[in-house]
Order: sequence, then structure tokens, then C-alpha cells
Amino acid sequence: MQGSANFARLKDWAKENDCWIEDPKSLGVFSDRGSENEVYMCYDGIHVYKLNDFRYSDDNLTPFFERIPAHNQYFPDCAYDFIGFSQNRDGKVCAVLRQQLVVNAREATPEEIKAELERIGFHAEDNGEYFTNGIHDIFDAVPNNVMVGDDGNYYFIDTIIFKSDTDGLDTYKKFSPNYRKSKE
Repeated sequence: MQGSANFARLKDWAKENDCWIEDPKSLGVFSDRGSENEVYMCYDGIHVYKLNDFRYSDDNLTPFFERIPAHNQYFPDCAYDFIGFSQNRDGKVCAVLRQQLVVNAREATPEEIKAELERIGFHAEDNGEYFTNGIHDIFDAVPNNVMVGDDGNYYFIDTIIFKSDTDGLDTYKKFSPNYRKSKE
């Protein structure tokens, strides 16, 4: 996937259009690595930067860029700001997203996640593997990706969203290390 000419062209395009971040360490301090994001704690102490390696997009980046406004629509308290592009520690071209840091939070329970998603119009499918409202499907809504702030609000900080009926479930199953682990 990342070896394709498309990603080399994306990097060239980003440099030509002044939206390439040469050194991710200029954003903050490396903090963690998830299945698709490398996370940097911003020097301002109120944001995180995520270098998303397009794992759930194959060579077609359209679903990735559709995910950002969908996420922001459903979860405005932890919206993503698209900043530009960079290269992660593995040398993969990534989108750089900024998100407000959720402080004093705990992981939500699966029951809390289900109840909150139902409250905003989603219902569980495939034994709770994902949630849908018929417009979008939400995957990876698990405790380490959904936080409860000390304000009582739910923060869906790292879920995966696809338009319904676009083979999102198959894509998720194909690329998700969490899905593969749960089936072994």
C-alpha cells in the first residue's frame, strides 16, 4: 500500500503546496502508537497530533477524508483538524490530524459506549462489532478509543467511520489487528 507511486505523488504534492511537515517531532513528543495512528503530545499541553497512516483506506484515500467531517459531525467535542502531511517513524506517508487532549478521563465501558451511540441514533450490528445509523458505520468503538471526561461527556477519540454500504466492514476486518485478535 504505502510503496505505491500514489503516496510518493502525495508527498510531492504536499511539499509543493506547503503542507508537508518534515519533522513530526516539531509537533510534540511521541507518546503512543495505535493500529493506524502515531500519537504526539503537543507542546501546548492541550492537543495531540495523530499521524494517520491510511491503514483503512488502501490506495483510495477518499474514505479517509470522508471520515474527518463525519467524525466531527457526530463527535464535535473531540473534532479533528486536518493539518497536513508527514512521514511516521516507519517511513509511511501520513495525514496529520490535531485533536484536543481529553484530560482527567477514564475509559468508557462497552455498555456505556453502546448506550451513547444508541442515544445519538446508532445501533449495534454483527454482535456489536460495529454500529450503524444507515448513513455511517462506526468501527473500533472500544474502551481505549472512547473516554468519559470528568464532565461526564463521552469522547470518541479514535474510531473508524465509513459511509454505510461501502464495504467498510470488509475493509475493517481486513486491516484491523483488533478484529484479527478477537477471532483467533
